[in-house]
Amino acid sequence: MALPTADEVEAIAARMLATPSLVVAGPVSSGKSTLVNALVGRRVAPTGAGECTGLTAHYVRGPVDRLDVVLVDGTRRPLPLAAGGRVPAAVGDRLGVRPEDVDHLVVTLTSAALDGLTVIDTPGTGSARRPAGPTGGAHADAALVVLPATAHPGDLDVLPGPATHGPAGVVAVLGRADTVGPDDGRELAVDLGRRLGDRVGPVTPVIGLLAETAVTGALRTEDVGALRLLAGADPAVLEVALLDAELFTTAELPLPADARVRLLELLDLRGLALGLALLRADASAGVGELCDALLAASGLANLVGRLHDEVRARTDLHAAWAGLRDLGALADRRARAEAADEAPGGEGTRIADAAGSLARREAFADRALLGARARLRARALGMPAELRDEVDRLAAPGPPDVRMAHPGAHPVELAGHAARRAAWWRAYGAWGAPRRIGDLAHVVHRTYVRLWRELTA
Repeated sequence: MALPTADEVEAIAARMLATPSLVVAGPVSSGKSTLVNALVGRRVAPTGAGECTGLTAHYVRGPVDRLDVVLVDGTRRPLPLAAGGRVPAAVGDRLGVRPEDVDHLVVTLTSAALDGLTVIDTPGTGSARRPAGPTGGAHADAALVVLPATAHPGDLDVLPGPATHGPAGVVAVLGRADTVGPDDGRELAVDLGRRLGDRVGPVTPVIGLLAETAVTGALRTEDVGALRLLAGADPAVLEVALLDAELFTTAELPLPADARVRLLELLDLRGLALGLALLRADASAGVGELCDALLAASGLANLVGRLHDEVRARTDLHAAWAGLRDLGALADRRARAEAADEAPGGEGTRIADAAGSLARREAFADRALLGARARLRARALGMPAELRDEVDRLAAPGPPDVRMAHPGAHPVELAGHAARRAAWWRAYGAWGAPRRIGDLAHVVHRTYVRLWRELTA
């Protein structure tokens, strides 16, 4: 193997051993960076109306808060964080370099939320500042996809890396869920998951602004005091004011306009209504109680739970699959170069054969099962509830006895159960089942066969 190719293979191996990475992707103004702030526990990513994230930013855990700008030639240039610890705007201008000379940012934070995980925030799809095609998170191990209510399958074609290869390793979110229905987007999220299920699996509704305010310490005692003043206003006037942000800032209310603007920035109309209801029920409620209520309403706990079960608990598997994906891309590049007589012959084929051989190993059966579970969760396939529960349990992390609903059973008993269920699922998928169910049954059958082999080894 030529040295340049060997170097690329070595780089792929290094990425597989590095800290797992989660790329956050989605359209412009989908609430992506607000959600990033909630996930990392800091108000550091630029947010607001319109397009804010102009560069890919890698958020990593470290001993001090700092910002490093990585140029396209690989050199790093330190840059102070802006007021409030945020990533500054116009990074290239501050460093005296052209924006196109900046490759990405590395934002080091002391936040414990980043233990064992790198979060990659990318420019929104459709961004005027985003290069054409998937960029920024192409080598990430997993993806968090923030979607608008109007998303359709074509919107997913320009998403980076993991989000273009099926639902395994992808956690999909309905952003700004408070703006799309009276139920905070829950019904719409279910419908969106069904429409996009083959690509992203189930969709979790999240109100990113409430999550960000609740976990980053942005809410202050004076903000709760301002809400108390509002709670004492004329109920009829307040009810009308809470229908629209402009009405809220201009209505006759016992609160200065600048204080109202700040409350909108922290809570928006959904959070305002929630805070006022809390204070009417408990006049002594403070910052802690209000943050708890915001967090509960935001849906962040559901998202963090999914990230734990579907990403953090599967980091080795996702990293290995991302490495296979990169090897496949390298094989394609080498094959094209060989066809153009620009590289030694045979390298592309050898790399592709090696990647294919690795992909067929039994260890990657779990990857197929994760994708099958995600599609099953998102789509109504007409499968009985007990079978859906069996697939869900089998795909969850844990020892074989728990995954097969026989806790504490002897390995011999478990092996017999695995053999019986393998035969059952093979028959279930073979006798006239629709193709979607047949494909799912095949994956479950393979999983039980692998468990039987492990238990009888």
